[in-house]
Amino acid sequence: MKLGIRTWALLCGMLPAFGFSAFIQSPIPPSTSKNFFKDMNGDSQMDQVEIVFLGNLSREYLDSTVARLELNWKDRNGISQVLTFPGSELPFNASNVNSIVLDLSQNQNLYRNTSLTEKSKTAKIVFRDSSELPILMSEKLSPIIESAYLAHHGSGKDSLRVRFSEPVSETSPNADFLEFKHAGDVQTISAAQVEWDADRSSALLIWDAGQGFPLPRDSIRVLAGMLQDSLLNKSLATAPYAKIAGAYPFELQTNSLAMIRESDTLDHAPIFERVFADTSAKLPSSAEHGVALKIGGKDFHEYVQEFANSSTEKVLPSDISIHLSLRLYTTSGAYVTSVTSETSCSDSHFLNGNCLENPQTFFLKWNLMANDRSIVATGAYLAKIFATIRYKDKVLWKSDSGKNTAQIWGVKRNLK
Repeated sequence: MKLGIRTWALLCGMLPAFGFSAFIQSPIPPSTSKNFFKDMNGDSQMDQVEIVFLGNLSREYLDSTVARLELNWKDRNGISQVLTFPGSELPFNASNVNSIVLDLSQNQNLYRNTSLTEKSKTAKIVFRDSSELPILMSEKLSPIIESAYLAHHGSGKDSLRVRFSEPVSETSPNADFLEFKHAGDVQTISAAQVEWDADRSSALLIWDAGQGFPLPRDSIRVLAGMLQDSLLNKSLATAPYAKIAGAYPFELQTNSLAMIRESDTLDHAPIFERVFADTSAKLPSSAEHGVALKIGGKDFHEYVQEFANSSTEKVLPSDISIHLSLRLYTTSGAYVTSVTSETSCSDSHFLNGNCLENPQTFFLKWNLMANDRSIVATGAYLAKIFATIRYKDKVLWKSDSGKNTAQIWGVKRNLK
């Protein structure tokens, strides 16, 4: 029997009210493009799953027909897991009858990444008759920073390696796309150079000394809307900050040349002496040789606290010690003099007897004498330096990764 045009139009007009689901037979299949892992609290990390079906569900249908729903996601250790939800426990919302919405915000065992693995791209429904239907999954999750590590090179060219939760692209090429928080202040990172890896899941930013740059233990995040993933999910203003890892930027300060006056007298001076000063003093001065190390202050204190791996136990200055070893030779290899110095952070010569509280400079000064206390001649000397900072019985930091640092120190007399 052929339907007349008026009859067909009447049936089509009834479809919105009668429901497309009337033409869907059991089992009701899922959509092929509307099933998502979502972020509901604006932190760019997965906390909800929504699956849309091509027909209306009911509590009775879920209880009697669906054995289970299976999703794939990684746990906190990065291992892929099958998340199973029995049909009788699947949530049903009478005001949204063609969807299942799962709240996973309380599942603390999930690794809340923002990109899908091959396994997580496919879920499935298993029915009570053992038949199965695949579910194609996608995501509405904005990219975030997974890790950040700052390497300090002591030459004004620190580098920051930033790894993202998935491959990303810039929405505005050559524009700044990162901001960092230091001591409560937020600044945009302006890098002289940005080098992306091949799949664009990692970027290396190299510092232009004229611009702001973060320190270890600062935090960092992507500027809103400046990066996007392959599905065009853009970075959010509510994305979380990530902690920047990296070693504290310790740096040994030395001179390559000391210009001294013939009239300078060292009759009563030791061969080596310890000098304690605030950071405004330039040590060593142009007329001195030795090794200076800036320590102390809030950043240093936080670094030690983090190294101690204790948020409750108070770090004491007596737990920290500074070890400096200095050996001097002529350039022909003849021994001149040496010293090994150990200084506690609680030494009374530090301000308030505590090197942690305020930025300070510790300077091990060589008074240009040989081991027999004779003043050395004008010329070049080989200085071998080894520095270590310890927390209790552990090495907090070593100069040059534990190797002796060899430098040429020049001594020149100004006869004027």
